[in-house]
Amino acid sequence: MPVPSDDSGAPTGRREGGSGRGDKIPLCNTLAEVHTQLCARARLTALVPQTPLVNDKKRVWGLTQAAHPEFLFFLSRTQDPQDSQNALLPIEFVLQDEADQFIYRATFQVPLAKGGIVRLAVPQTSRPLEFGKRYTWTLYTHLSPNEPNFVQGTIYRRQLSAADQQFLLSATPSQRLDLYMQQGLWFDAIATLADLKQGDSQFGSTWTRLLEQIDLAELATAAFMPCCSAPQVSSALPSGPKTNSP
Repeated sequence: MPVPSDDSGAPTGRREGGSGRGDKIPLCNTLAEVHTQLCARARLTALVPQTPLVNDKKRVWGLTQAAHPEFLFFLSRTQDPQDSQNALLPIEFVLQDEADQFIYRATFQVPLAKGGIVRLAVPQTSRPLEFGKRYTWTLYTHLSPNEPNFVQGTIYRRQLSAADQQFLLSATPSQRLDLYMQQGLWFDAIATLADLKQGDSQFGSTWTRLLEQIDLAELATAAFMPCCSAPQVSSALPSGPKTNSP
């Protein structure tokens, strides 16, 4: 896990926003750099696999069996000490189908002075993902007009066998996790393991190993942030970036 994507027409993606991990927006290291507005004040990372392509591009993607999957992102606290301890950062999440029609679009707010992992579930009221179709997701933040920050990738829904579907009906969360990992269902595996870890610290080592698989082991100790349980339909923020070309 993960297994390679065979969708040759899939767009490239961006797992890191302003992180300094080879993207265009480096992460600020000093207050002086913050004031130049040429670097990002917070790291934004999608907790998803990525596949290297030519010309330093990457395909950011994952599989799910869920009609309404959950996404996990890491957002560091702001690097600017002048920001108010009570200030909130708007974030926008967008999920679109291959025709760029919205499956789900909403804005939330997270504290600027805190950092951690945000869990964002697509609500049951949204149109369910169809099997075998490609969907593009984008998480977008905007700390200032000079600092666009976003991550973007694709998700595919895969249908399980009848036997596996029957197994899931009575399986424990730990057994479901094993099946998801065996089947390469990244989004289901990480969401299930996040539940297990938050309920039992003994799953911390399993959590670390899972993030090691996608070269994000440094985020294994990050706390989970309260967020995204009462979404509002996005209207205040500008639209996120369009899907990149392959």
